[in-house]
Amino acid sequence: MNLIENQLKRQELMEIIKRNGIIVSDQPIVLSSGEKSNYYYDLKMVLADPVGATLIGELLYDIVAREFGGKSVGGLEMGAVPISTAVIINSIKRRGSQGTKQFIVRRNVKTHGSGKKVEGYLIDPIIVVDDVMTKGSSVAHAIEAVRNEGYDTAGVVLVIDREVSNNSIRSRVKTFSLFKHSDFSGFIDKRLEELH
Repeated sequence: MNLIENQLKRQELMEIIKRNGIIVSDQPIVLSSGEKSNYYYDLKMVLADPVGATLIGELLYDIVAREFGGKSVGGLEMGAVPISTAVIINSIKRRGSQGTKQFIVRRNVKTHGSGKKVEGYLIDPIIVVDDVMTKGSSVAHAIEAVRNEGYDTAGVVLVIDREVSNNSIRSRVKTFSLFKHSDFSGFIDKRLEELH
């Protein structure tokens, strides 16, 4: 994808996220990190839409391929599953039968069947993907599960980085995001003002 196509698709995705992926409230909301905020990013509706999922798959695949030459993408259930699925579907369009493979990290080991913590393919270079990173606990959980399988994580690719300063992931693993919180902060501030 050329630079102009990338920018147009990124702008289209940004508008979809503004419309369907940002929740603002006059009451504090508890985030998965445990912190409280008057807004949060909920990309489930963006990823449940074929246009949103396709754009995320195309744009993230570009980063996975360009920056890492990634052969496996995945992360912690639930957030990483639709993202890594969108990436691998897009990879087959670009690379044919040599498309990128997927892995899924379970929060808890199954008590039946194979009892695996990691399902799917771990092939170096391995990239962890996630929708939104605050403190990075979901990403850290996935990286640890990959390490416990005997592999290293080459990088992390996100849809949105909330830009929290006490996040240790960025200093440990090469990390890229399509968007940062600062890309949406003006929009969020305006929405919060409208509530008052």
